[in-house]
Amino acid sequence: MKKVLKLSGLLLLTFVLLAAGYYLYLTDFGRKDILSTAFFTAGPGNPRLEIPVTYNIGWWSDQKALSIDSLKIDIVESRLNVFNSKSLIAYKVSGHLKNKGHWQSVIKEVHISERINNDTTLHCDRILEITPVIIDKENNKVNGGTAKFEFKNEHTITSNHWGRNRIKFICGQKEQTIELFQFK
Repeated sequence: MKKVLKLSGLLLLTFVLLAAGYYLYLTDFGRKDILSTAFFTAGPGNPRLEIPVTYNIGWWSDQKALSIDSLKIDIVESRLNVFNSKSLIAYKVSGHLKNKGHWQSVIKEVHISERINNDTTLHCDRILEITPVIIDKENNKVNGGTAKFEFKNEHTITSNHWGRNRIKFICGQKEQTIELFQFK
């Protein structure tokens, strides 16, 4: 009798662990709702951030110290349909920061500005500008020079209409346009 109880307890524990593992797999370790995963109607998961995002810039930012070398946009998750108009993208920015004397330039946060484009000559529906906000911190270990930086953040964007949506990303002098397709 004890063997039967131990065996049934072991089987129950195995079943619970397998069910929990399958649930975590379906929901991307809790990032997504189980029903939205099953029916593909909800939007993408929450964006992951290496640098905080702001929509307001305070005073005393030192943008002259910033030099952008590259901008790369990737579509992380885009399941656009009748019930979902949101996609998750990742933007990777790299460049250089100039230090002044014993003042070290660092990226405090990233400012994002998104607008609808009404200028038909630009051939895009939306323009999204990404601006790293620079502050200076006193650091006796630096004495001028430059430092490389690179960060990757994710951002949720919304399509503008049915069909092809062209979104232009701008960071400094770098630009990249992506296309998303919203299906009925």
